[in-house]
Order: sequence, then C-alpha cells, then structure tokens
Amino acid sequence: MTPVVSAHNLDHNMNKFRLASRMIFNTFFHVENPYENDGWVLEERFCEIEEVLFQKLVTEPEGLMPVVYGDIQEEIAVRLRSGDRASIMINRDVKGGYWDYPIKEITQETELVFIMFFDWDSLEYRDNRYARVRIKRWPSHPEVTGKDGLIETQSISFVKIKQEDDLHPS
Repeated sequence: MTPVVSAHNLDHNMNKFRLASRMIFNTFFHVENPYENDGWVLEERFCEIEEVLFQKLVTEPEGLMPVVYGDIQEEIAVRLRSGDRASIMINRDVKGGYWDYPIKEITQETELVFIMFFDWDSLEYRDNRYARVRIKRWPSHPEVTGKDGLIETQSISFVKIKQEDDLHPS
C-alpha cells in the first residue's frame, strides 16, 4: 500500500487563533514598560492561555493530534499562498536564534510545517506577523532541512495533512 497525503484548508481556524491570541495578549497581558513591570510573569501566564486557545480553536475543531503549541505541528503544512516564491528568514543554526542564513526566498517545492506565530519582541504589542516553520524538505537546498524559518503570514496558507493508506493501489 502506498501512502497518500490528503489535505484540508486550515486558514480560517488558524487565522481565528492568530487574531484571538494577538488581541488577548495586547488587551489583557501587555503592560507599559514590560521589562520593568512583570512583563515576563505576564508572558508566562499568557503562554498557558495561548496553549488552551490553540487547542480549542485549532486542534480540537480540526481533529488534529494534540501537540503543545510551540512544538512542531506535523499535521499543519505551510504553503505559499500564491506565486512561485516568498521571502523567508532562515535560522543560521538548527537551534540558533540568528535569522541570517544566506537564502532569502523559498519556492513552491519547499515542504514546511507550522511551529507557532512569531513576533520579534514577545513582551511588546503583538501582531503575530510571522509564522515560525520547520523546513521538512527542500530538494533544491537539502542543507536547510531541519532548520526553522520565519515567513510572513500574508504569504502563506495552512493545510491539514494526513497520511492515509491508499486502498486502491494502481
């Protein structure tokens, strides 16, 4: 039996989560001068809520396997919304925080999976402008397999992927 990949669009629920997460943090957990006013304590509290929010707005309604928000979401593929290329910032090292790898664009052939939404400063107002993704496969650039990237949410769509056994092999 050959594995077949089925896909289902997740944009609606992923964007509901992205916007709800942003609104809840900005309205109820952001404080002025967060580096001097318990910003890290509030960030930690918010992360607990964000985990439940992701579970209730994305994981459960879409029938995904439960995975901690911020870990690799193997069932959520990230695809380019349109066009052949999109800008991306790729981390220099697999576990590093420098986003300056020399490749600055990805192509349609790149296989990406979702990790989490990202903003540069987690204590300031959030926009969830970027999606942090893991590069699963890129035949043209195998050297970046396993690295994380940051890609603007306006450039991508989210798709539920599931491996199924092909019951009718050719």
